[in-house]
Amino acid sequence: MSLPYRNGRKKRSQSYILIGDGFDELEVIYFLHNFRQAGLSIKSVSLFDKLVYSRQGVGLKADFELADKPFDPSGEDCLLILPSGGRNGDALRRDARVKSLLMEFNSGCGSVAVTSSNKHLAKDVEQVCSDRLTLQHRGKQGLEDFVKSLTERFVYAS
Repeated sequence: MSLPYRNGRKKRSQSYILIGDGFDELEVIYFLHNFRQAGLSIKSVSLFDKLVYSRQGVGLKADFELADKPFDPSGEDCLLILPSGGRNGDALRRDARVKSLLMEFNSGCGSVAVTSSNKHLAKDVEQVCSDRLTLQHRGKQGLEDFVKSLTERFVYAS
C-alpha cells in the first residue's frame, strides 16, 4: 500500500554535475553539498571511471559514468552543471561525447549551467546550446552566490 503523501508529491527536476580527472574540489563539493542540503536531487557523473581524481589528487566516487547514460536530456527536464575549474573545463571541451550531449540538451527540455573559470567552455556551450537556457557564473559573482541562485531557482520552481 502506498502512502498518500508520496502520490501527491510533485516530481522535482533532476540535476547532474559532470566531472573528469583534474576537477576543482571546491566547485564540485560545494554544488553537491548545497543542492543536497536544499533537498534537491543532484548526481555526479564522471567522464570515464566512477573513481575521479581532483587536481589535488583527492578521489571522488561518482554516482554514474557518462557511458551509463544516467539521464535523457531530450525528454526530461533536468539541469546539467559543467564545473570548469581545474582541468575539468578542458577535459569537457575535448570530449566529443560532451558536445553531442549538449546538442541533445539544446533540442530537449533541460538547461545547462557553467562556472566561468574556463571562458572557452562557456563560449562552446553558448554556441552549441543556442536554443536552450544557459546559466553562467558571472565575473563579479562569487561561486557561493552562483550556487545559491541556482539552488533557489530550482527550489522555488519545484
